[in-house]
Amino acid sequence: MSISALNDAWFSAINAFAGKNPYLDAFMIFSAQVLIFIVPSVIIYLFFTGRRELAVMVFLSSFIAGAISMGIGAVYYHPRPFVLGLGTTLISHAPDSSFPSDHTSVAFAFAFSFLMFNRYRASAVFIPIASLIGIARIFCGVHFPLDIIGGVLVGVISAGIVFLMSDYIHKVLVRLNEWVKKFNRGGDAVS
Repeated sequence: MSISALNDAWFSAINAFAGKNPYLDAFMIFSAQVLIFIVPSVIIYLFFTGRRELAVMVFLSSFIAGAISMGIGAVYYHPRPFVLGLGTTLISHAPDSSFPSDHTSVAFAFAFSFLMFNRYRASAVFIPIASLIGIARIFCGVHFPLDIIGGVLVGVISAGIVFLMSDYIHKVLVRLNEWVKKFNRGGDAVS
């Protein structure tokens, strides 16, 4: 069986449940479209509760993942399932490239940032949520399983990039904080 046939078979197995139970459909539509808003909500919460450095690291991971995912989608087109007439589609979506999943890329970059920065309890909550977002995108008929796997890889790589650069990012944040404090005291803002 080819990878494409396997991808179609996995999609059909997951998407086969769509349109059969209105409660399950509503839950999966919510998961596919709304759960992603946990990302900016938590980043804002972290920033305004004094965990600014972690907020910046998580934001950068998520931003980089989104940029990489959109960049791949801009240069490589893979049709979405509904474009090919496959499965049941529960949410409307532009017929742009499905690979990789932007939602999954950002959600996994967000979730794995917590793991990489030793926030194990938070990652234990957010990794399953990121997984649910990915599965829901398949269930709702807008992604294939390999789109989700690609999104997971983009997210993990993006979080890894930020983790590897974290010492440099920390130094930049310290300098920025010193500059802001100096500026707020009325001193020369340019050094």
